[in-house]
Amino acid sequence: MTDDIVPAIDLEASPSSILLIDGIFLHRPELLTYWDVSVFLRTDFAVSIARCASRDGSSPDPEAPSNRRYVEGQRLYLRTCQPEAKATLVIDYNDLSLPSLVI
Repeated sequence: MTDDIVPAIDLEASPSSILLIDGIFLHRPELLTYWDVSVFLRTDFAVSIARCASRDGSSPDPEAPSNRRYVEGQRLYLRTCQPEAKATLVIDYNDLSLPSLVI
């Protein structure tokens, strides 16, 4: 994993377009004005770290040193940005086969 800049081509969407943006930390205050609707996927650390481990072979333990950056970054984000309070919809995504609408 790297933090490299990914080159992109600037495009302009028509006013009737629907754009779906996926990523973490998207409920930060400086980004909120860009979203007409937002969805926050609520997932426990144990679940999200286990999913990551199954994708990339990392440790499934949320307390593992290799997961510290992600876990602490998420904790900081959750505490300071309160994405569940900012989102239009909150979905409990702990069970991939049965996501459920929270609000």
